[in-house]
Amino acid sequence: MDMLSQLKEKIISACLYYYIDFVYKTSKVERSGKLEYLETEHPDKFILFIWHGDSYSYYPFLKGKRLNIVTTKNKRGGVISRISKYFGYDVMRLPDLAGDGNYIFQLKNKINKKNNANLVLSVDGPLGPAQEIKDFALIMALFSKRKILPLTIDVKHSIKLKNRWDNLKIPLPFNKINIRVNDSYRVEKQDRKEEFKTLKAEITKVMLS
Repeated sequence: MDMLSQLKEKIISACLYYYIDFVYKTSKVERSGKLEYLETEHPDKFILFIWHGDSYSYYPFLKGKRLNIVTTKNKRGGVISRISKYFGYDVMRLPDLAGDGNYIFQLKNKINKKNNANLVLSVDGPLGPAQEIKDFALIMALFSKRKILPLTIDVKHSIKLKNRWDNLKIPLPFNKINIRVNDSYRVEKQDRKEEFKTLKAEITKVMLS
């Protein structure tokens, strides 16, 4: 990446992380559900499921806690990496998922060896369809032997980028934001035999409620 591209990435990233931090500081943020699961000291580590369109709204939620964020090695991944690091999260940059069949094993090894923190996945990413859980996320939970922890967020006032496949939400300042940590789910080998259909339906229902 040349110097001009790096500067552009830094400026865009700074604008995005200062803005969402300001949104949280000026908004009423209510947290509910199984919050104890997200504490660094909790003995179990989870895979947190979120929708891609909600991802920007979550950044300050666990500020300062140990958390693994997964992104790709493209330009967009560079911005996500900088935002994540600003909030104290550890970033795992993998090759484009479509171009490397070993990415599940790479990711499993990294999360189990690196810092044993919770892992966040945008489960309908990177290219959709929106709010449809990909097999990758469930296979990752199965192979890593981690439970799934679905998160839901309700932002009272936001702008939706309807030109994007995920309708990315940009929360407005002086807002009301409700975040819920839902009950956990365990992926079993028999779930894979039915292509995770039942489990996908159950988790999707929770994440859309």
